Parts: sequence; structure tokens; C-alpha cells
Amino acid sequence: MNIFLSYSDDDWPVARLITEWLDRQGHEIFNWHQPGLRGGRFRPEIEAAISRADVFLVLLSPGFLRSDWCGREVDMALEREQALRERNPSTTFIVVLKVTAVAPVTAGVLASYDLLDMTGADYVEAAFGLLAERLARIHLVRQQPGSSVVNGREKELVPPSSGAEPVPNIAKPPVFRNREDELYKVLLGLTNAGGPHFWLVVSPPQLGKTWFLERIGVDNSLVSPVPWVISSVNLRGSPPGLCRDGAALLGRLFDYTPSAEDEETLFSIAQAIISTGRPHLCLLDSAELLTGETVSSLRDSLSQIYHLVQDAGVAGLRLAFIAASRRDADWKGVTPAPRLAPLPLTEFHTDVVEQALHDLANEMGLPIPPSLIRVNAAQVHRLTEGLPALLVRCLQWIRANQWVAMDRRLADPRRFDELAVPYIKDELLTSASLLPASLTDSQAHMEALVQAYRVLTLYRLFTQSHLRHYLESDDEFRAALTAARWVLPDLWRAIGETALLKRPLNEPWQEIHAAIRRLLYRYFYRTESERAQAHSEARLFIELWADGQIGTEQVIGMVECLWHESVAVGSRDPAEMERRLAESARKLSSSLRESSAFTLPELRTFVVERMADDEELQPALRAVPGLFGRLVAIVERPVET
Repeated sequence: MNIFLSYSDDDWPVARLITEWLDRQGHEIFNWHQPGLRGGRFRPEIEAAISRADVFLVLLSPGFLRSDWCGREVDMALEREQALRERNPSTTFIVVLKVTAVAPVTAGVLASYDLLDMTGADYVEAAFGLLAERLARIHLVRQQPGSSVVNGREKELVPPSSGAEPVPNIAKPPVFRNREDELYKVLLGLTNAGGPHFWLVVSPPQLGKTWFLERIGVDNSLVSPVPWVISSVNLRGSPPGLCRDGAALLGRLFDYTPSAEDEETLFSIAQAIISTGRPHLCLLDSAELLTGETVSSLRDSLSQIYHLVQDAGVAGLRLAFIAASRRDADWKGVTPAPRLAPLPLTEFHTDVVEQALHDLANEMGLPIPPSLIRVNAAQVHRLTEGLPALLVRCLQWIRANQWVAMDRRLADPRRFDELAVPYIKDELLTSASLLPASLTDSQAHMEALVQAYRVLTLYRLFTQSHLRHYLESDDEFRAALTAARWVLPDLWRAIGETALLKRPLNEPWQEIHAAIRRLLYRYFYRTESERAQAHSEARLFIELWADGQIGTEQVIGMVECLWHESVAVGSRDPAEMERRLAESARKLSSSLRESSAFTLPELRTFVVERMADDEELQPALRAVPGLFGRLVAIVERPVET
């Protein structure tokens, strides 16, 4: 790409280092110290160079901020970025590389950008890595004018296995519609005096947390009428020691050099915020890497700074904070205030996939009929379960194969092996997703957790009782647990710290994130006969489990039994499905026991409501016309029907 390098003469040594690195990456650099560009530095030439550039790369330092010419270049770059975003809101033009410590309050409008930190020897390698990712994402947008791709630092997916059709490597996901709804919710809280101002964005890996934070950081609502001071730290690109050092992390977030997280340091940070008269936002990515002690100290420090700023009574002045994490442990609780409002990122439903396919067809200039797009959307959703990173991989595969015979090729079971299996192995069933931070990278522990997920993906909710059942009945699972030298409570604690669970969850049981559960289920149970047999056995266990419950938990167990039954029998034989579900509904409803809190009619009404709201049970029931209504009648009056 064509890169305009903007820097102060004071920073020529580091500019030369960066120029050499960019040159090795194959980029074209506009650099005034290069031969042929020295002298005659005047505005028309600068304007022409900026207008031709793909990227305006700032080397931020005190010298840069003092330079009149650098200021003029930034003004021109801002005008070009605005013009580019009018044509494509996804465009990123200005990239800021901080080469010397600069306080956000002195950086002006550049403080609103996600600063890549290169201020110390420990940060250089990480900064170059993040810069390479950023440039790759910008290049992808430039290659696809009008596309819906925007900034999101997603890990590059592995190439297809030998003999598979080519799948281009991807750097970031398209903007899918429900992400905009989630963005609006957080931005509304940040910009509203009543808040919430502290947020925890939580999801399993590869659901777009990094993209979400980057998108928040460049939103127009944080630029006008008063530009926010925004700082960003991604722990995955930072020195490991930062995750254990609360004082150092606080310093990174506020560009401050504290000796400790003492009261005077907090006073100084609050004073600096108040002196600007501008709201501040701290973004912390990959927060699952923090130790519990660091989370606790950071929350306490941020709480104190927040209240000191609030007590100043300056209209519009506030401290806001967003952490993005694969886990919500240590971030829960109402103290210290303010409490972090949870925002679980969701998978994408079929209508969102359909819109993405429609956009892709338009971008490729292909007249794909809406009816075929709907068919393909259902197939793509089935293949990807709406998981963003896997969905992007599938869309890129469709692009690479020019949409040829997609209805047949997407239905081919080989697509799952080609697209989904590498994603499962390299993103989900990994030590980063499964092993708790307290454990070393133990192969035996990994195998025990993988085997645990194998048996648990049959269930939408699970307790230790589920694991105990398989410890008694599944030789492979029992052998893995023995090899790890774990007893059941050890495994249960480890599962609770994995990154693939639904978060937040305030129930006495655990749940795997629904889309991930469905994907892993198809990975572990490869044939229809295997799946039917496994769900039949799971249904028998759930009936025994439900029989031991009381109150509304009986209802939970009853609906889970009906769901297992519907999956086990499938929709290939509608008459058999109706017979078995009707028999189960009558038996289970008759077995409900009233309690001091709920009467039988109340419990049965709850069953009906839960069945009606069940997004996985309902599609199975719709396969047999009128079945849901007939089951409702059986549940409400099991003896009469």
C-alpha cells in the first residue's frame, strides 16, 4: 500500500526503523527523508501525497505535537478520512503509532484513535505485529470498495487442508446487523449522564470483542460535541508482566508513570482528567489474561478515580471503562461501584446471514435470486452456527468459488470438514479456550476437558450430576479424568473457568454457549445414527435428573426431555415424532409435583411458556403441522388427553 509517514524531525531514528520495516513488507512509503523528497516541503505536494495515500501513519511524540507541519498534515489527513468515510463508513485512514510517552490529554484529536504503543524495547515487536494486522485489515477494505468490512482484529484462520478449494486468509469480519444494536446500547450508556459507564463485553473466542472495542473507539458520538480522551490496551499484544501488575496497567491506561496504586497516584490521575474538562474512556481487551488479584486492584482503583471525577461536578465530565473478556470471573459483583454492566456478544441468526449474503452478491456484481440467497443463508447458518469468525471464513469461501453451485456444495458434508473442523481445532479446543489460567499447559488436563466437552455438548444445561453419570458409563471419559489425576470437583472447577461457556449465567447449573455447543456436537458425533443414539441415552438420564428436582426446576427438566426426544427421533418420520413426543409430554406432565410455591396448573403453564420460547425445540415441532398445539393440550390436561 501507499503509506504517508508523518513524524517530527526529532523522531527520524525511529522513523527510519519503521520505514525499513514497511519497505520489507512491500509497502510504498512517502518519507521526506528519502532521496528525491528532501527540500521543497510545501503544501501542494503534501496534499497530493496524502490524497494518494492508503494510510496516514502518525509517529506520535511530544515533538510531533509541537511541530506546526505535523499539525497541518493531521488536518489534511482528517479531511481525507472524513471524505473516505462518506463513501464507506468502514474506512480507516489514520493509524497512530505512539513512539514516545504522550499523555492523552495533550494528544488532541489523535487521542480518540487506538494508539499502538511502541514506547519501550519490550513493546517494539508487539507494536510491529499489531501494525501489520492493522495494515492488513485496511488493505482488505481497500481491495473491496463498498464492502461491509470494518476494523476488527481477528486471528488469521488456518489455510484449508491439502486438496481443498482455496480459502483466502481473512483479517476482520463484516459488519453484521445485530452488532450495531449492541454498539448502540453501549454508546447510549457511555454518553448518558445516568450511565452505565462501566461495561464488561464478554463472549467466547472469535465472536468479535476486539472489533467491538475498536468500533466503539472511533464512533462519532465520542467525537462530537466534545471529543473524548480514549486510551486502549490489548493485553494479548503487551508484555506478560502487565497482566500481574495493577500499577503498571493503570499507568498504561492513563499514560501515567505511577510507582504504586496508592492514593496520591489516584488523586493525580483524577486531577489530570478534571483539568481537561473532557470525558475519558479506557478500553481493555483480552482481559481474561489478568490475574484475579490484578482485576480486583484495577476495579478498586478505577472506582476511586470514577468517584473523584464525578464529585468534581463538571457537566459532561466522566470516566468510562470497557473490558472485553472471554470470562466474567472476577468482574462480577456490585462492589466496588460502579458495577460493570454485562454485554454478552451473540451469534448471528439466519436473517443476519441472509443480509450478509445479499451484500456479498451485490459486491461481486452477481444477480443471485433472493430465493437462492435464502436457501444458501440457511445452509451457511447450519454450517457455521452463526459464529462470526467461521461465518466470515464461509463467506470468503463463497467469494473464492464465485458462488458456483452453492446450494449443492454447501450441503456437502465435506464443507464441515474443510471449514468448520480447522476452526474447532485451532480456535475452540485449544489451551487458550479450555485451560484455566491457574493450570500449566498440561496435555492430560486438556484431554480431560476435551472429553468432558464431548459428553456435555449433548446437553443444553449441565451439573456435576451429568459428569458423574458419564464417569460411571463412559470409559474414554473416565480414563481421561484418571490420566489427569483429577477427581470430579477438580474437573468441575476447571470447566467453570473455560472460555466456551455462556456468560453471564446466574443459574445453579452451567451452559455451553449455544452456537459453540451445536458446532461441537456435530464435530464429536459425526453420523445421524450416532447422534440419535446419544440423544436417546441423554434423554433417559435427563428424565431421572428431572425426577429429583422440585419447583420450577422440574419444568426445566421436562422441556429438556422433550428437546432430547425431538432430536433423537428427528423429523424424518412425522408420525413417530408425534407419537413419542406426545407419550413423553403426557408422562412428564403427570409426574409434575406441586409445592408450597407453585400449583400444578402454574407449573404446567410455565412448561407451555418455556416450550413456546424455546428456539431449538420450536423448529423441530414446526416440522409436524399442529404438533405444538396438540402437545400444549397434553401438557395442560395429561389425564384427559
